[in-house]
Amino acid sequence: MSQHHLEIISINGQASIQDLGRLNAQHLGFSASGAADEFAFLSANKLISEPLMANDISLEQSRCAAIEITLGQISFEAKSACTIAITGADCQAKINHVAIKPWQRFHLQAGDILDLAMPKAGLHSYLAVFGGFTCEPTQQPWLGSYAQTINEMALGFMGEKLTVGSKLFFTPQAKILTEPSENKVDKLLASNTPTALPALFYSQKELTIRMIPSSLFLAMGHKQQQKFLNTEYSVLPDSNRMGYRLSVTHLQKPAATEPLLSRQLRSHCLLSMPVTYGMVQFPENEQPIVLMKERQTMGGYPVLGTIIQTDLFRLSQMRPGEKINFRLIPSEQALQQLTAFYKRFSL
Repeated sequence: MSQHHLEIISINGQASIQDLGRLNAQHLGFSASGAADEFAFLSANKLISEPLMANDISLEQSRCAAIEITLGQISFEAKSACTIAITGADCQAKINHVAIKPWQRFHLQAGDILDLAMPKAGLHSYLAVFGGFTCEPTQQPWLGSYAQTINEMALGFMGEKLTVGSKLFFTPQAKILTEPSENKVDKLLASNTPTALPALFYSQKELTIRMIPSSLFLAMGHKQQQKFLNTEYSVLPDSNRMGYRLSVTHLQKPAATEPLLSRQLRSHCLLSMPVTYGMVQFPENEQPIVLMKERQTMGGYPVLGTIIQTDLFRLSQMRPGEKINFRLIPSEQALQQLTAFYKRFSL
């Protein structure tokens, strides 16, 4: 068995292997899955590929599977030398009990211990390695992806659930990634200066998410549209990788208040239809549900619109109780923003 792996020695949160997901599998009835926060995921892989300075290698690395860690509280032991990068929520990481900063690249030697604690803010952290992680030394992608989906793990195509004793395999490191240093501490922590991009990308406690309106939203009266856009919502505790459930922040409306979505409009909605990433479902209780990476493939709730992807990456890091509001954006502008986002990572 390959000795090139990290082993989980303790875990109290959640962790899974994620990449960009199986984007062409929904018509088969499978969830797309993939990294909840692609900004952090792609940033981690970019940090890994930067020393190589080769576009073809950088593109390949950007798609490599990383470990998505939710709410930290996990420890690994390196069984061989490797180059890693840590991004996303700041889990106050330590290597051999020495505190390190996130959004950097680090070198581990065999026997090194990496500890991640509960983050003070945010949800998901990403641990990337050169060449990507797999659950088995010879594991092949299923439907083009190594992404693990909780509700589909029983199918047996995605490896085992990550727990204590799980081995996360990687390709032996290329020599070019080793950055020489005379100082042992420098060699351990060595690498690069933390990027300032996270502070520019993420919202603090309150997030305005931009929505491409659906034909149903456009059919609503102007008063109802403005009421929806002027309402502040908060993230509910039962939000997860399938969907973010939102609730009106202050439920002080009279019991007989007029619904935002009239019975007439609601009655014209399809009983079931395909759904996609970022759709804003609007059930009878008028508490929106934003569909996320592990969404179902079909749904029956009315849909008010679709959130632009870059805002979904930000939303995935929001915790229960944090505030959300909506505003509209034209589809052309949304496409321009997404194109610019992926261009940053050479995708």
